[in-house]
Amino acid sequence: MAIGKSKTVPRIRGLNEVGRYAIGVQWADGHESIFPLRNLRNACPCNTCVAAEGNDSAESQRLLQLSRLGDSAVYLAWADGHETLYTTVQLRELCRCALCVQEPERPITGN
Repeated sequence: MAIGKSKTVPRIRGLNEVGRYAIGVQWADGHESIFPLRNLRNACPCNTCVAAEGNDSAESQRLLQLSRLGDSAVYLAWADGHETLYTTVQLRELCRCALCVQEPERPITGN
């Protein structure tokens, strides 16, 4: 879902850890996303992470805390002490499912 095409801000219905390596988001519009922790950390929008070449250490990809901040943001605390804040708009734009990348006939992208 490209947020630029829609005037509504995406709302989260549910948020949970999926194993040790991903988080799942159930959106209020019925869509579901799974975000690998590595992708979330590497897409961190803070100035420090944007300037870095990547965060590939095990500690930088281990999640200590996952929290919703009202209806507008998600907070992630990483084992290396870093913290990431995603707005729901930013998070929804990171979804790489077949529907969001406009490949609905290919349910698993990248193949």
